[in-house]
Amino acid sequence: MSDDKLKQAQGLRLKAARKAAGYRSARDAALQNEWPESTYRAHEGGTRTIGQDDAERYASRFRFDGVDVTARGILFGDTDAPEQVVSGTSTVGVKGLIAAGGVIETASEQIAEGDNLYEIAVPFPVEEGVIAFRVTGNSGYPKYDEDDVILCSKHGENPERLVGAYAAVVTKAGDRYLKRILQGSKKGLYHLESFNAPLLLDARLRWASGIISTVHARHWRQLSKAASAPNP
Repeated sequence: MSDDKLKQAQGLRLKAARKAAGYRSARDAALQNEWPESTYRAHEGGTRTIGQDDAERYASRFRFDGVDVTARGILFGDTDAPEQVVSGTSTVGVKGLIAAGGVIETASEQIAEGDNLYEIAVPFPVEEGVIAFRVTGNSGYPKYDEDDVILCSKHGENPERLVGAYAAVVTKAGDRYLKRILQGSKKGLYHLESFNAPLLLDARLRWASGIISTVHARHWRQLSKAASAPNP
């Protein structure tokens, strides 16, 4: 699909979601949700490509208004959705809590395997193998609010592809963080950045996964009780 056709298709899907949510016009949606009007109009008009962050913002708002829409649906359409999904409300295991400085605290020795801290329901389909991390306190402010949930893939990916993006990571030393990955001083090393902690220099990463989606605090619910931490 050409870039122009992609933008137009995204705009049409966004417009349909906006109408289903009950907004009379692009201007109405932008003003009521305090989005930059020129940006939203360009997205809906198909003259500007919609990015992941904006797609998540629009989908989150329109889902709250009762529309069955996801960021992926706005970006790629239903026909491009992955084959293995859970329809309707999906259950995801929370693997850790994101605390001060972007540190991920877990109740097991493995970030991607083992027991969940607890399970939550999110109001849209997710791929098989998706895991969650919950923000506690103001650890992620201003990018993330307290009790937001971050969705990642348990399978991980090459950190080189995540340079410049926020990701859940495990260092070679076994420390777990939600940080922005930056290129380190040499190949195989990465600086880890967050809003509220000093830059962590030249970390070697054992596992990394980019952010699939952010679920705002009011859009998920806990299904099971928190697991007890293992005995030392």
